[in-house]
Amino acid sequence: MESANNISFYKPFIKENTNSNIQEVLNFDDTSSKTEELERVFAQTFETGYALATMSGTAALHLAMCALDLKRGDKVLCSINAFVDVPEVIRHFDAEPIFVDCDSNNYMIDLDKLEIALRKNENKKLRAVLVNHMGGAAPDLDRLYKMAKEYDVKVIEDATDAMGTKYNGKYLGSTGADITVFSFAPHMYKDIISGGIFTTKDDELYERAKLLRTHGMTHQSGEHASEVNYLYDVIDIGWRYAMNEIVSVICLDRFTSLQEQIERRKQIAQMYVSRLENTKHITIKTDISQENILHFFIEIDKNRDHFARELKLEGIDVGLHYMPLHLTEYYRKKYSLRVFDFPVALGVYQRTLSLPLYAGMSDNEVQIVIEAVEKIANSYM
Repeated sequence: MESANNISFYKPFIKENTNSNIQEVLNFDDTSSKTEELERVFAQTFETGYALATMSGTAALHLAMCALDLKRGDKVLCSINAFVDVPEVIRHFDAEPIFVDCDSNNYMIDLDKLEIALRKNENKKLRAVLVNHMGGAAPDLDRLYKMAKEYDVKVIEDATDAMGTKYNGKYLGSTGADITVFSFAPHMYKDIISGGIFTTKDDELYERAKLLRTHGMTHQSGEHASEVNYLYDVIDIGWRYAMNEIVSVICLDRFTSLQEQIERRKQIAQMYVSRLENTKHITIKTDISQENILHFFIEIDKNRDHFARELKLEGIDVGLHYMPLHLTEYYRKKYSLRVFDFPVALGVYQRTLSLPLYAGMSDNEVQIVIEAVEKIANSYM
């Protein structure tokens, strides 16, 4: 029997004035740019140094690899528990992702195992560590930066699931990474837009990324107003990553309401914890003390997929963050990976669910999710 409920895993946050702002852009005026405004506000707020808007978080991550001038055979260490774009952007350069198991508590890269991997792969081909933050949280970045310095590798932080997160009082993007990328449409969300941000404090990385973001083109700029501005040159092989103006409007509106969204998600997470923390068969894995909570993780003690199907029958959509990469066909075959090569990620995958959590959820919708989880948990054998 189909449920009368219909609680999506995510719905986009739209401000009331977004439509009027879009109408403003439709009256196109190339003397003012919403994209440039977004970049300026983003860089100033998060103190990132530089910010470049892209059409997606994945585009920002690929642009990061371009800025590093990644080459065939180069190695980049990353978590096995990550969205597919993490190793994908590495492989596009015929470089090699070196996978590291995740931590059983926060689901991010295990720093002890990362240190072992750094030692094992130490050579001139080891270029970077690409760390993906999970659910609004960050790992021990002080330790990460120290290891990166010791082994002389770059740090790229995938903060697509952690926009607005602070570490030791500083926003991600200003804490010490060589490059940090963000997304306005986090992984596994169905959204009306897709927008990303590439950030760095490194002049050289910024200039290279800025050049490659628009086909490796440079434009002639003259000293006199009468000089033509349509002449250009191509000095490198780039791509088209730049965000368009309409997407920039929506992203700018979301960014200006970011704190409001963070506070509402925190309220929802607290509601989940207050009702579900003692529910049998369930362990809450999201740290409720963190300020920015993007996903609400729970672990089911047995038969996670059955629990998810029952929630679906109750009209509740859930998420999974993520399917470990060694279980996917391409990476399993490409690198001859076996199921138990990454036992922690495998166990996390078999137990974990992400409950609906987005700023636009009403209290009533939250209660419907809670009651559905309690109903299924209490009838679980």
